[in-house]
Amino acid sequence: MDILQYDTIDSTNIEAKRLTQSGKSPGFAVMSQNQTAGKGQYGRAWQTPPGNLALTTVLPLSTNLALRPTIALMAGIAIQDVIEPYLTAHQRLQIKWPNDILINGAKLSGTLVEADHSAMYIGIGINVAYRPEHVPYSTICLSEFAEVRPEILAEQLVQSLVDYHQSWITDGFEPLIPLYQERMFNFGEEIQFMVDRENSEWIEGQCLGVDSHGRLLIEQADGQVTAHASGDVIIKKSNASS
Repeated sequence: MDILQYDTIDSTNIEAKRLTQSGKSPGFAVMSQNQTAGKGQYGRAWQTPPGNLALTTVLPLSTNLALRPTIALMAGIAIQDVIEPYLTAHQRLQIKWPNDILINGAKLSGTLVEADHSAMYIGIGINVAYRPEHVPYSTICLSEFAEVRPEILAEQLVQSLVDYHQSWITDGFEPLIPLYQERMFNFGEEIQFMVDRENSEWIEGQCLGVDSHGRLLIEQADGQVTAHASGDVIIKKSNASS
């Protein structure tokens, strides 16, 4: 797959959309080691200082509407497969729902998945050389324990996404659920979950994993099991990542 490299860019997701709107077909990626206007989930700013990696992979949009909400979770598995070989023996790699990648509870990467009528855009931000500053959660970068070239990492990520995307299109998300839950942060544990951040509405309960639609399943104290398509697992900074 063609990977277009930029020294500095406003946003790899935005540039990828500009290219598809100009007629470029899905099946390419945009990368930069310096992103000035990156965004994460819910419109939050995502810092990509020089030396880190911002990567957007543009893939064909699934015609299966029921499958689309699971794109983010599929991407999380694909990213973790690439990062795992770089780890040392004492490091634990996990996915915080839906697709943040944590190392020993500290955030390494985040993913923003967007779609339009012609393609889906899987935007990945990875702390390669530097940790983000002034964020309310613990962070980590790859350079703390491994030598990583961002351009090589980008190639590995794109290939992993292409491979998982193909199996996801062919077989759906359901076969990936056991793999996702095996790697899931807080699986089977008590969690706090922010249902509505704007109104500070949250619940507590046991994380039961995810369903075939990618929704987070939480069993509350009264035995009620609720399924959530959006929201945030709350992790205090003293306990590591958010």
